[in-house]
Amino acid sequence: MFAAAATHRRPVSRTSLRGHVRRAAGRDHNPLCRPLDRAYSRLVTGAALMVLVTLVLAAVAALLVYRSEAHDAAQTARHRHVVTAVTTGPAQSDDPRAGSAREHAPARWTYPVGPGAGSIPVPDGTTTGAALPVGLNDAGQPVGVPRSNGLLVSDAVLVGVGAVTALGFGTEGWIALRRRRLDRRAEADWESAWEQVEPGWSGRR
Repeated sequence: MFAAAATHRRPVSRTSLRGHVRRAAGRDHNPLCRPLDRAYSRLVTGAALMVLVTLVLAAVAALLVYRSEAHDAAQTARHRHVVTAVTTGPAQSDDPRAGSAREHAPARWTYPVGPGAGSIPVPDGTTTGAALPVGLNDAGQPVGVPRSNGLLVSDAVLVGVGAVTALGFGTEGWIALRRRRLDRRAEADWESAWEQVEPGWSGRR
C-alpha cells in the first residue's frame, strides 16, 4: 500500500518490510540505492510503526474504558438488587411526543423492605401476569437492571474502533502528504537526469 510504484521515476516496490527497515537504517550498501530510495524506505518504515502504535493506543484506550466502566458497574451493583416483578396490566407505549417509544407496564414485587409497586420497562407485547426481572435500589425503588458485562465489552470495542479510525485517518493523511512530496522530488530528479542524458542519447546538440 505504502510502497512506491515500480516505474522509471520511482524506487522499485518489490522490497520487503525488512528490506525497507535495513535501507532506512542505512544498512543497505547497494551502490544503486539512491537517497530518494532511502527516503521512500523511511516512509514505509514510519508508516508500519505508526500502524503498530495506532493499534496499541486503541487497545489501551479500550482497556481503560472497560476497566473504568466495570469499576463503576461494580460500585453501582452494590446498591442494586434484582428481583422478580409480576405485571398487573398490559404493556403500554410511552407518549411518542416525549421522544420515547419504550413500553412500560404496572407491576408488583417483593423486596426485604416490603412489597412494592410501580411502572417498569417491559418488552413490546408484554401481557398481564408476566414475570420479569427488575432492578431496585436500597430503598426498594425501581432503577433498572445493572448493565451486563457484554454491554461493557461493547462500549470498550466501540472506543477501540473509534480510536483506530481517528488515528488511522491522521496517519493516512500524513503518509499521503509525505508521499506526494517524495513523488515530486522523484519527478524533479528524473527530469534533471533526462536533461543530461537526452542530448547524448538522441544525438541532439
